[in-house]
Amino acid sequence: MTKIKLYIISGFLGSGKTTLLREMLSKWQDKKVAILMNELGEFNVDSTILGEDTPMNELLNGCICCDLKSDVEVQLHDLKHRYQPDIIIIEATGVAHPVEIYDACLAPSLTSFIQIQSIITLVDGPRFLARSRYSATTVQLMEEQVRYAHTIIFNKTDLMHSEEVMNVQQQIEALNPAGEIIATTHSQVTDDIFDREGAKRSAHLHMHHGIQSMVYSFTSPVDSRQFVSWLRQLPESVLRIKGYIKFKENPEQVVLFQYSYGIPQYEPEDMKLPLKLVIIGEQLDKNRLLDQLDLLEFS
Repeated sequence: MTKIKLYIISGFLGSGKTTLLREMLSKWQDKKVAILMNELGEFNVDSTILGEDTPMNELLNGCICCDLKSDVEVQLHDLKHRYQPDIIIIEATGVAHPVEIYDACLAPSLTSFIQIQSIITLVDGPRFLARSRYSATTVQLMEEQVRYAHTIIFNKTDLMHSEEVMNVQQQIEALNPAGEIIATTHSQVTDDIFDREGAKRSAHLHMHHGIQSMVYSFTSPVDSRQFVSWLRQLPESVLRIKGYIKFKENPEQVVLFQYSYGIPQYEPEDMKLPLKLVIIGEQLDKNRLLDQLDLLEFS
């Protein structure tokens, strides 16, 4: 089955995300595109700007990476079944963290039909250059939106002097040396950025930098003590693990397992669910992780 390609648009408030979304829609007129749009308030102005021709679901009154994170899985299933799109674009609120957005899109039930192609971060050049005026938390968010992107669109360069443009370019490169950086005005990009070749290029980059993911499917329960030992030796580059697992000590019980910043959580599940773990991190040594999980399952 051909998977739905999913693009995540990230970027701080006012950076030009909706303008970029319109650009993407104009370049994919031959594709079936659906949108999942997030807004902190009760009313989404951006959805009215885009019109009614493109299928769209909305997540309002919260941030997709925290309050509404559990709703993302439901919304993506809904878009698939109602519209059968070729592409889904998520436009997240400006205060969303890219790791959390990525994590929300990798629920085990989604991995069979969703392929995350790229995280695209919009950078408001003048605001990014003057970010030191904001709180430390806001500065960290703005920088991490850049750090975890696969493509960074450096926007509003027309409002800056050439020295300022060079300065911001260097700062972006320092935060994300492997990311593709595109300088632009009004979020205007060339036709090859989002066409098929561009998508393949983004997917290739996705395999080598930024946030990566892998899925492991279990066929049998594992020893809980060995599993805990495996968790303890994981590198810091593993940011998240989530999914469903069974342990030999109680082989009939399905357990929802979640791991974040080194802290594991276990929760019994009543439903029969696929025994899969989704692992999310940076520069993942996938072969090593697969070998380790194979040893857990077959030991």
